[in-house]
Amino acid sequence: MSRRRLHAQWAIFARYMASTSRPIVVGPFRSETGFELLYWIPFLNHFRHHHKIDRNRIIAIGRGGSAAWYDAAGTGDLYEHMGLDTARTLSIHASIQTGSIKQHQDEGWERHVCALAATSIGLTKYHVLSPRWMYDRLEPFWMGRRPLSWLDDKILHHVRMPAPKLDPEIAKQLPESFIAMRWYARPTWPLKEDLILWTRKLTEAVASRIPVVMIGSGLHTDDHSDMYLGGIPNVLYLKDFAPQTPLNNLAIQSAVIAKAQGYVGTYGGMAQGAMRWGIPTLALYHQFGHTSAAHLQLSQDISLKTGVPFVVTQPQSLDVLLPLVMAPKKELVMA
Repeated sequence: MSRRRLHAQWAIFARYMASTSRPIVVGPFRSETGFELLYWIPFLNHFRHHHKIDRNRIIAIGRGGSAAWYDAAGTGDLYEHMGLDTARTLSIHASIQTGSIKQHQDEGWERHVCALAATSIGLTKYHVLSPRWMYDRLEPFWMGRRPLSWLDDKILHHVRMPAPKLDPEIAKQLPESFIAMRWYARPTWPLKEDLILWTRKLTEAVASRIPVVMIGSGLHTDDHSDMYLGGIPNVLYLKDFAPQTPLNNLAIQSAVIAKAQGYVGTYGGMAQGAMRWGIPTLALYHQFGHTSAAHLQLSQDISLKTGVPFVVTQPQSLDVLLPLVMAPKKELVMA
């Protein structure tokens, strides 16, 4: 489909939704966390702002509790209506067929989930706004065919994204001050013995100065697996005192991150989320591949505009830079 035709179709569809008073079911979203935080929610923000859509019309369907990130009157979860294993199978099937888990097609399972969610709250007439519109509209930016400024009339990033409320029972078990960390394997951070050892040493160094809360659920919900570092003094594992389920893991993790003094971890969606929740972030990658530099460019642009630090670097660079800033202060001697 030509870009001009796609633009015209979206304009007509968006105006049609705006012209009625029907609820709008947005989602379900099952793709990468980074895309949800950096693009999908801001895409919806722009749609609502541009067409003056009242939040009371929005029903957001996330997954893993991510619907708590949306400014919506109603929320739902993909895993309420589809088992985790089924959702993972759909992602694997899409990856095999298209080389991507992104929702480029308006598929039957999406309409089925939306219908179940709508029925559960008594809706009979409603619109469905699928993530495919966002993926199709913004693809030229990810492919490097359009500059960052091109996104300005397609997505809207608020100064700070609200995080879910923290459960008081979890809050009681958190240190007063702490650094949140999450290390997980992905193409930019592979499961290699030397990298695991380096990660443990960095964690030990941070934990020697301030408590660390290791963010993780113990669940295998996507193609990322948490990197377990073993027992380390002054390091708490969130999964040990805040049991999580497929329906709430992202909501709990993001609520805890939003209370941290800083976030350190694998470069990816959760690091981008920490920055969006206003938390100074250090994100690490071992090799920058299997991801678009456009995502990093956008993240750094948001960091500049919001004033929330978002530092992305490699272990080798950190090894060189840390001794410079951590070295003992020397007396200045007048010549």
